[in-house]
Amino acid sequence: MLVYEAIGHTLQRLGVDTIFGLTGDGNLRFSSYMADELGIRLYAARHEGGAVAMADGYARVSGRVGVASVTQGPGVTNTLTALTEAVRGNTPLLLLAGETPTGQRKHNQDLDQPAVYAALGAGVQPLHGPDQAVRDVAQAFNRARLESRPIAISFPGDMQGLECRPDGLERVRPLQAPASQPDAGSIERLCELIARAERPAILAGRGAVRSAAREALVGLAERIGAILATTAQAKGLFAGDPFYIGSSGCFASPVGSRLLAQADLVLAFGASLTLWTTRNREQYAASARLVQIDLRPAALGAVTPVDEGFIGDARATAEALAGELADRGLRKEGFRTPAVAQEIAGFRLDVFEDRSNGRTVDPRAVMIKLDRMLPRERTVVIDSGHSMGWAPIYMSVPDAAAFVFSNDFMAVGLGLGNAFGAAIARPDRLTVVTPGDGGTMMSLGEVETFVRYDVPALIVVINDAAYGPEVHMLRAAGKSPEHALFGDVNFAAVACALGAQGLTIRDASQLDQLGEWLARPRGPMVVDCKVDPLQCADWLAALLEPGSWYRRLADG
Repeated sequence: MLVYEAIGHTLQRLGVDTIFGLTGDGNLRFSSYMADELGIRLYAARHEGGAVAMADGYARVSGRVGVASVTQGPGVTNTLTALTEAVRGNTPLLLLAGETPTGQRKHNQDLDQPAVYAALGAGVQPLHGPDQAVRDVAQAFNRARLESRPIAISFPGDMQGLECRPDGLERVRPLQAPASQPDAGSIERLCELIARAERPAILAGRGAVRSAAREALVGLAERIGAILATTAQAKGLFAGDPFYIGSSGCFASPVGSRLLAQADLVLAFGASLTLWTTRNREQYAASARLVQIDLRPAALGAVTPVDEGFIGDARATAEALAGELADRGLRKEGFRTPAVAQEIAGFRLDVFEDRSNGRTVDPRAVMIKLDRMLPRERTVVIDSGHSMGWAPIYMSVPDAAAFVFSNDFMAVGLGLGNAFGAAIARPDRLTVVTPGDGGTMMSLGEVETFVRYDVPALIVVINDAAYGPEVHMLRAAGKSPEHALFGDVNFAAVACALGAQGLTIRDASQLDQLGEWLARPRGPMVVDCKVDPLQCADWLAALLEPGSWYRRLADG
């Protein structure tokens, strides 16, 4: 067996059936072999960054390791923004890259690829020679899974065609780490904190999603009388629960903010507690005890100071804690009163002054209208920038796997790639992605990827002909936004030129024209929403107010 064949057979043994990539001379042999000889689905992106974003979106929605394949040198450097996002998002992702031949000097594409990966925080898996290829590929895959981060492995071109021993294939298997929970002393301490609390809140993050902790956390919340909240990344985890108040932080609803401010104990499960989630801790009362439970010791108090931290898996910890509380006979009413339930149920998102004027449409009206029109079984994907806040606030999702908030690096232009990967992971759900015009222009080629594979997706472009945050930051600083404003692009026409369908709207009622496509979605539909560049989202306006926590930090 040759090395490039061993790569494919190893991944097949590990259960990989889908990869995303862009073929070049450095990876064409193993990529084409996997697709043509082993039947592994290969989705070709238009840009290497798009390929990694696709693998990232696929992993976030499927819960599996995402796999991307790129060529050497510029193929690797083209992945850097998307790869950094995956690193910051702790996405289990395997990057298979070509590498310049070891025996060729002065190759134009020569690059210290391991140094590049390491600089981003990605793991580097060494290749120990042809006879170790099976072991090294399997180890890279399992590291991505167990370390929950991208792992990169590079294959020199002259090594790929060498013979290797396949005798290790029968031992290849995906590894699963056992769930970890705090020791008995930690559980006892958590019980003491809960016993003293009158109004507890449970905050769940991406770690809770990945440990499938919904039922355990809901059961714990019912026992201790807690309201339930999530980080933006875990939106939808508690969908349908009457005491789920939505997100904590910048995208919190008014009712959610009021209730979180009343909590005297906040139990954060699998949440990094970023400044955006806690509003620099000002989301909660100064007297509230903030407790963090996370698998990663380095995460405890790393961003927001916490009163106490415990190492443990979200689900295992919640189950152990609920069991101990049951043994003690402890049950509390806490927030779980008819009045609080009524306050949560009575909150309405559609009460606002619609700023649509016939020339431009209010994005809030667009999102609310889509939320009512679209099938409940949907996957919602955002891009970064000003556009990122409309969908998380005004659109619902059926569960946490149905929401892709890849904004850990705050990089504009990854949304379309994430959405393609998400659509491949869950073809049973309609994928909806809401990039701005800036992000759409950066990744426009991936619209054609949707077309080429005939993948249904609704691409809703929030087109304010600008880089929105910069416009509003400049205006808040008393400066002209001229250099952040761009000419309007007719994305509906561009979409049609790429083989997609397109629709331009200046009023939410025009979304009714989507009815026929929604009845039988085929390929991508691009909706160009013409938006006023001076309309600032409430979440961003709050950040830019004089004296806000964000301004105090930004201004020193």
